[in-house]
Amino acid sequence: MVPDIILLITMCVSLLMTGFIKSVLVLVVILTSLSGSSDADKKKLSPIKPRNQTEVIERLSRFLGIERIPGRIFHRSPPQYMLDLYQSITDSGGLMKRDGPYKADVITSFPDRKWNQSMHFYYNISYLNEMEKILAAEFHVFKMRPAPSAHAHANSHVMEIKIYQILDPTNIYSLNSLRLLDARRVSTHGHGWYVFQVKKAVECWVNGTYPNHGFLVETTSVRGKQVNGTKIDNPRVRFAQRHQHHDSKQPILVVYTDDGQSRNPNYISPTDEDYLQIKEDILKKERMTQFNRKDFKHALKFLNERDRDELQNEHLKKLLGINSSHSRSRRSANVTISVTSKKKRKLSKEERRKRKLARKNRKGKRKRLSKEERRKRRKMRREERKRQREILKQGKGKRALDYFSYNRKRRNCAKHQLYVDFDEIGWSGWIISPKGYNAYHCKGECPFPLGQGQKPTNHATVQSIVHALKVGKDVSTPCCVPNKLYSISLLYFDDDENVILKQYDDMVAASCGCH
Repeated sequence: MVPDIILLITMCVSLLMTGFIKSVLVLVVILTSLSGSSDADKKKLSPIKPRNQTEVIERLSRFLGIERIPGRIFHRSPPQYMLDLYQSITDSGGLMKRDGPYKADVITSFPDRKWNQSMHFYYNISYLNEMEKILAAEFHVFKMRPAPSAHAHANSHVMEIKIYQILDPTNIYSLNSLRLLDARRVSTHGHGWYVFQVKKAVECWVNGTYPNHGFLVETTSVRGKQVNGTKIDNPRVRFAQRHQHHDSKQPILVVYTDDGQSRNPNYISPTDEDYLQIKEDILKKERMTQFNRKDFKHALKFLNERDRDELQNEHLKKLLGINSSHSRSRRSANVTISVTSKKKRKLSKEERRKRKLARKNRKGKRKRLSKEERRKRRKMRREERKRQREILKQGKGKRALDYFSYNRKRRNCAKHQLYVDFDEIGWSGWIISPKGYNAYHCKGECPFPLGQGQKPTNHATVQSIVHALKVGKDVSTPCCVPNKLYSISLLYFDDDENVILKQYDDMVAASCGCH
């Protein structure tokens, strides 16, 4: 045993790269802890076989942190802010290229619920997880363009928008029933989106300090005179509310949270070779999808035309008294009845030969070679065949080696396609983007000796040597696993019509190696 260990250490010194000698100490761990696993451990590691497809999908939803899968298709457009946010932090296929706002891994937008009071906005945040840490909360409201008559009556070009948390819904006209959250001065004549910080109110609602009664929006002039709000219903200042305006202008509450799980984000880089390869795969799939869609439309059109022609032919047969079952030949039964087809069948063999010859003459007469020229051409072809045989004979060994290397390279550890299609799973009705992504998977052998092309770890190199020497008991070859993983983001509806943008780490295998 001792000579084997000495030999093993000597091989490590000669084979492993500089700076790795200290890692040879891991041999002690390999020879002891990897001596074999008990039956109890094998039972613990054995996978649980799913009973049906539904159970598999439920496991996937639990893994993604989606407690309740929506049972309907959402026809409402998601907020434009969430779409823009998704586009800003992700690339093709949902691959993340940067952190989201406030470094939140879960961003939820809540739609405004219908409320009787004007300037009163209510949001159902019961779907927020109490275990998640609230990093920020924003109230997004759209100020409508003022009417032309309002410009003439405006005494000031500047006004102040105030956002209150409603503490007592029975008396929302009293300041004692309100809590000021945020305020901003804006142009009286302006219109568009305005964002206000309302984190304090959301924290109170989640913690149970105050019940959720929503927000109240009040607008005042610079002098403090109320322009619009709880006491005066002045149409000069209007804000879009639910069911009153287009979906693109609906007010939303956006909450940024941290789910508390350990994170290992790995974002793409424009110069990363692994990312460039994935990018090329995504573009190929998009081109193929577009081609298949175009080809399908063309085939559908062709089938419709063929069906229409068949009906027309059947109608003509009935008019002419022709029974297709008594056709004289298989070919004539499928030929469309027309005057031109009848003429073609009447042509004799000699006439067809003359027509063919005439077509050749129209293209130009071929130059007829002399007997000597034909002999020279035959000689040149013989010499070329002889030269090719010599090349094949000399390169036979090389070609066999190349074939062996190709097969071995094909069996070695490598990355392979694994596309997850949400449409096939049945989730395309509520997952907004992406519609699917390429997760990839690693497959192949890790034979001794491991090369740098297989991206082995130090531990895998030692394990490969131990396996080759048969020193350790039950020491297998290293495994082909991902050695770099990318993060992705999903944008989807939950079953309460909220739109969620969530980050998932270690979802795409960027490269594979022997570990």
